[in-house]
Amino acid sequence: MHVAHQLQKHGIFIKNFGHNFRLLDLPKENKYFFSIRNPASRFISGFYSRKRKGQPRIYSEWSDHEIVAFQKFEHANELAEDLFLSGSRGISARQAIKSISHTGMQQIDWFQRCAYLEVQPPLTIIRQEFFNKDMQRLLDLLDVGLDISGLLTEDKMQAHSNNYDQCPNLSDLAIANLEKWYIQDYMFYERCEEWLNSKNSPY
Repeated sequence: MHVAHQLQKHGIFIKNFGHNFRLLDLPKENKYFFSIRNPASRFISGFYSRKRKGQPRIYSEWSDHEIVAFQKFEHANELAEDLFLSGSRGISARQAIKSISHTGMQQIDWFQRCAYLEVQPPLTIIRQEFFNKDMQRLLDLLDVGLDISGLLTEDKMQAHSNNYDQCPNLSDLAIANLEKWYIQDYMFYERCEEWLNSKNSPY
């Protein structure tokens, strides 16, 4: 969002839609782009963002279901490791991951009934893991003559950047479980990269 605010100074206005918005809701004549993230990385970020209730940038109280989820699971790794256990612990993990707002949906869910990128193609796709070069591609497509480095900030709050070094890393089991749980998103991420490559992008 910080970059979008900076672009307003140059006459470029990017409208941000909320989490409940779907591509289906966008008029077909509108130009758009979207961002994606590695599903495991997105899971970690989503888990701890909701555990912090969105702080420090915003504050959003837990739902009744999230209260239960965070009572049962302190860290993202233990939740991911328990996903496919039998018995009450596995049931609780599956209920928790669906109850935490940022982990309950898959990225591809925003494309329900609109999954063919060729039919309503985006301007481009921003991968979180390659944010700078993917945003530079967008700037070049918009022909605004700007370098992305001049629009970035070191302020972690403005950038909505967080450090998870004090949290347990995802174990091999946790990663394997997330690959099973978010299989649609892993395949969607791969499809998005194929689409980007098909544009013969120099990035």
